[in-house]
Amino acid sequence: MKKSRTMAEHFGWRHHPFSDTRRLNAPFRSVGDRRVADQAVLLLQQGKSFAVTGPSGTGKSTLVEDLLANLDANYYCKVYVHYGGLQRVALLKAIGEQLGVETNGRAVPLLTRLQNHISTLANGSHPVYPVICIDDAQLLERQSFMDLCSLVVCAPKKTVVASIVLAGDEMLARQLSLAIMIPVRSRMTASFTAEPLGEEETEEFVAFRLKNAEAPEDLFEPDALKLLAANCRGNRRNIMNMATLLLNEAYCREERTVSARLLTSSELVGRQR
Repeated sequence: MKKSRTMAEHFGWRHHPFSDTRRLNAPFRSVGDRRVADQAVLLLQQGKSFAVTGPSGTGKSTLVEDLLANLDANYYCKVYVHYGGLQRVALLKAIGEQLGVETNGRAVPLLTRLQNHISTLANGSHPVYPVICIDDAQLLERQSFMDLCSLVVCAPKKTVVASIVLAGDEMLARQLSLAIMIPVRSRMTASFTAEPLGEEETEEFVAFRLKNAEAPEDLFEPDALKLLAANCRGNRRNIMNMATLLLNEAYCREERTVSARLLTSSELVGRQR
């Protein structure tokens, strides 16, 4: 009986190039990503807050996580809440736990404790400024938006003591445009829009993933790449998912590369929308 080979043995890679369980040391950055990241770093250096909005799968979470990871810990205290759908108290606790604030005491309201702690960090002999990033921020309760704004400024000194980064889909952009959200919008120096990848950038994205996985660079044939790009419309999540399915299909068929023929015959064209 013929011994079956693993996918790694079949394709000749070290890691699966599109696995979600392996974190890359550095993410793929499109031209738009680099432009937003460069401006975002400058804003944080000036104590500013901002939002990053755009359709799901355009790389917002990856961009802000990478931005936080590269901040100098000598000057910034990084707080990342990956889900904005937490209830108000739970959100404050998530922030407090990452800042090292006791979250269970009742003598002083948690919001007040957070405000005092952040002011102490920013006004000490060696100032450290918290950067609080909320992902899926379109799910925030309205009062949570206001709580975040209250953490940004030290009222007695009238100085900025923290920055807020909001990342969310198009709903967040619409929320911030509402008149009722003027207090929040006024705290946001900028609202960046994350854009889908272009066709060439999609091919570069696939090549980047293959290189990081130590996979053959010709794993996807040129015509298949063009079909992949056209079908996924630059949505990185769709590219990752569809590429995974195509590799599974090639493995089952015992083919060593993903061809345009395989892509069209597998009936995947048109599914990723």
